[in-house]
Amino acid sequence: MELVPGIAVHFIQSKQFKTNKITVRFTAPLSLETISSRMLIASMLETANKSFPTAQLFRKHLAGLYGTDLSTHAYRRGQSHLVDVSFTYVRDEFLSKKNVLTSQILDLLSEILFSPLIDDEGFEKNTFEIEKKQVLARLESEFEDPFFFAHKELDHLYFEDPSMQLVPEDLITRISEESPNMSFTSFQKMLKEDRIDIFFLGDFNEIEILDYIKQTPFTTRQRNVDIQYQQPYSNVIKENFARKSLGQSIIEMGYHCSVGYGDEQQMAMIVVNGLLGAFPHSKLFTVIREKEALAYTISSHIDFFSGCLRLYAGIDRSNRNRVRKLMNQQLHDIKNGKFTDLEINQTKKMIKRSLMLAQDNQDSIIDRTYLRHYFGKIALDIPTMLEKLELVGKNEICEAANNLKLQAIYFMEGVE
Repeated sequence: MELVPGIAVHFIQSKQFKTNKITVRFTAPLSLETISSRMLIASMLETANKSFPTAQLFRKHLAGLYGTDLSTHAYRRGQSHLVDVSFTYVRDEFLSKKNVLTSQILDLLSEILFSPLIDDEGFEKNTFEIEKKQVLARLESEFEDPFFFAHKELDHLYFEDPSMQLVPEDLITRISEESPNMSFTSFQKMLKEDRIDIFFLGDFNEIEILDYIKQTPFTTRQRNVDIQYQQPYSNVIKENFARKSLGQSIIEMGYHCSVGYGDEQQMAMIVVNGLLGAFPHSKLFTVIREKEALAYTISSHIDFFSGCLRLYAGIDRSNRNRVRKLMNQQLHDIKNGKFTDLEINQTKKMIKRSLMLAQDNQDSIIDRTYLRHYFGKIALDIPTMLEKLELVGKNEICEAANNLKLQAIYFMEGVE
């Protein structure tokens, strides 16, 4: 339900889990000007606040709430940027009647959002600088992963929108230049302007919670966020090449996908990705890695929110052209129906398994609720997805696969 324009509360009543989960999700348009500050905001909110001004005090308090877990996450989805603040804690029925955790968690949530740790210049300087160093260290560690680095380089090559192109060096520079005042100003803007969704998954008294939330200083905001990004296909295939000191080389290929989230062909495209490279029985794995022994690792990934299918492999540099040709050939074969009923059935079985596992994951349940709120009826629930999966046949798979067109190639040559 919408509490006020721009702020929605979602109750997902369930006794499936022994824990309750409360997640506050902030959604805003993806912007190069705010992405670094929002990452630092997430880190600050998780670390300290006015009542618990040090990480040690804050963690001790959480431990006293029967081991309540607090986590934050800043990430992008399509053309939007999200910040999650989540609490996971034991349901009241597993505790003494004297202990009611939900009200304490709500008080703590209010403290985090409306009484952050600040000084005269914004976020408290010493804590902010510590968090900034930790965020930078974590990023630099991630960027040392050659596949993560190659993914970002392909993004820069593939996408036309500058906000979708962010490369590692640029992000590190932007975070390094953030000040306590800049990030706190961005946090205030986030509280006032972001689309906010508050999820309650578990066993809750809805009336009491709504009464509590109505007393918080959340205000009306008018923000329509376009989560899904789609760019037109270009006849020009973009290519880039780089050398790094690595024991293997990496090839990445980005294909333009005109099928977006919730489109009629979504399930068929999921099957295409499964046949191509998502599973151990997929063509990329069985042909290029096992049969031809040309890849150390190989896979594919479809992102319906950004309109891109990504193929990637770790290879010897001398096999670059051969692997590139074979990777493209596997997709070409799927487009032309060169796959068996056994392969289809294996792929559907694996997809079903993934969907069933998602039903037992609290984050997945919250995320599906979020997407249904934004996309309405086109956001399929799992039973409907399973039904539609059964209807996908060879013709639907070929038709979906023919939506995919090569758009960008990135090669990182490993040199000793």
